[in-house]
Amino acid sequence: MEAQWREWARAARRPVAITGAGISVASGLPTIKREWRGVPLKEVFAKEMFERDPERFYECYREMLLDWREAVPNEAHRALARSGACVITQNFDGLHQKAGSERVLEIHGNLRELICLGCAALYPAHVAETNPLPHCPSCGELLKPNIVLEGEEVRHFATAVDWVGEADLLLVVGTKLDMQPVGGLPKICEEKGVPVIVCNKAAETVLPELFASR
Repeated sequence: MEAQWREWARAARRPVAITGAGISVASGLPTIKREWRGVPLKEVFAKEMFERDPERFYECYREMLLDWREAVPNEAHRALARSGACVITQNFDGLHQKAGSERVLEIHGNLRELICLGCAALYPAHVAETNPLPHCPSCGELLKPNIVLEGEEVRHFATAVDWVGEADLLLVVGTKLDMQPVGGLPKICEEKGVPVIVCNKAAETVLPELFASR
């Protein structure tokens, strides 16, 4: 770890973290590169798959939901919670909240809820566990896991821009930020001279050391 990182972490009063699937690997969760029955998760969690074959989509969702429910935060999640950092996460596993982070933007939604495609009513995820193809009891429209699928717009992005704009340290953890518009967030800090730490390996070891004094 670079000594400069420690100095930045000690001095930070408004740290912000952008996290991706890599931070949750140590908790036993998959990255988007994993396959399900021979199909890459990136293809399963695509808008086209949900629209074309919602029953198959839900088969995968139910299997994955069990993995995500059993997962617990690792030391990287807990270190960010101790640091008081605002967290902008691309994950929908809820592990930052479980670790104690109080300000979390889930820009790709979450697995805890289903949303009605007709009236936008929300229901708990367990509704899909006993129903192969759940529909809204109010309006009859199909329910969808409340996550952002490939091809859909991210959520809360204006707030994410505000948070990054106010940061005095930006951490990029477990993500290459190769998708837009999220990939452009670090430029906000770079243009203002705010330090950016990119940690895509061993975050569960590196982050606790960075924020050991908090």
